[in-house]
This record gives sequence, C-alpha cells and structure tokens, in this order.
Amino acid sequence: MPVEDRDFIKINYTGRFEDGTVFDTTDEEIAKESDIYDENARYEPFIVIVGAKHVVEGLDEDFIGKDIGYHGTIKVPPEKCYGERKPELITTHPTTRFKEKLSKGMRVSIDGKEGTVVMTIGRKVRIDFNNPMAGETLIFDYTIEDIIDEDLEKIRYLLKSNFATDFDVKIDDGNVLIESPHILLFNERWLVLKERLAQELLQSLDIESVKFVETYKGS
Repeated sequence: MPVEDRDFIKINYTGRFEDGTVFDTTDEEIAKESDIYDENARYEPFIVIVGAKHVVEGLDEDFIGKDIGYHGTIKVPPEKCYGERKPELITTHPTTRFKEKLSKGMRVSIDGKEGTVVMTIGRKVRIDFNNPMAGETLIFDYTIEDIIDEDLEKIRYLLKSNFATDFDVKIDDGNVLIESPHILLFNERWLVLKERLAQELLQSLDIESVKFVETYKGS
C-alpha cells in the first residue's frame, strides 16, 4: 500500500550535510560514530504525519508513493529545506540588551526571535537570525518501517513519539479523549505542543474533537 498524504508512517533516518557530516539520526550506533550521541535522546523509529511538516518539505514530498520497507537516499536543496541565507537577517544590536556575556556561536533571543552570535565588537554584537541550516543542501537516508492504519494506534504512536511516554487514549463517537500523563502536567513542551497536536489530528483523522483530561489525585 503506497504512502499517501496524511498517512501516519514510522521511519528511521539519518541526515547528513554534503560533506558527509551527520547532523541527526535515529540510529544509536551512527550517532556514536558521528560524535553526536545524546544519552537523553531516544534512538528508535518515530512517527511522521505525511504532509504535516514534521520533516523538511523535500523529504516530506519524497514519502508519497513509497511502500513499507522502502529504503533510499534523497538530496534536498535549500529551497526545500530551510531556505537560502538572507543577509538582511544578520543585524547589529547593543550588548546592553543582554544580561549574559556574549560569545561567538551563542544562541540568543531578541523580541521572540532566535539567533546566533556572529561576533562582538566593543559594545555591539552581530546576530544571525537565519536558521542555522539555511543555505544547506541536506542528504537523507531513510527507511519506511510501517504505515499505521488504526486511528487509536495513530494517536498513541504520535504522542509517544513526541513525549516518550504512554498515553491513555479513547475514541468515542468521533471524539478523542486523551488523558495527560501526570509527569507532563507541568512540562512546558507539552503545554506548548498539545494544541498543535490536536490540530494535526483533526486535519488527519475523521474525528469531531480532541479533548485533553488532567486528573489530580489526593495523597
């Protein structure tokens, strides 16, 4: 069964720059060999909703028409990744806007925008607000491990793929009920992403609503 738009697929992948440097992978051994291993990361297949911008545009488009078990490599140009670098996004600011001491390569935030310190000269700092991967052609080796069919499994896999924990999920007459795990009740990422996840489910599944339930119990 070929992959279609809005399918929930399980993939493994490795992303490289054109010089061969690995910047991301789901393979633990490749991560260790490439000196990007993170002991807090999970190295396992993850769930992508095709067409939901979970990955860069060029890779997302390449999934369409592929079958379970497909393994291949695709080279994605900047316009299908993070865009070309824009000189106008490199701007100068007074160092007095920052409390911490600035150094080249530091990530900073101004007016809600994330940027990278390029250099400091006296009381001025040059900050690059381009995406760090802007202008790069990226190469992806990927395998489509599975296509998830059942709506309940789609939701559970998507949630676990994002938050590394199991969720209690029910579907009743087109309404999805998601019990928020206690360990995530005060998790900032969960608070920020759950609305986006709900919208993705509403757009990808034949459902009426998504409800999140928080349960607090006495000691």
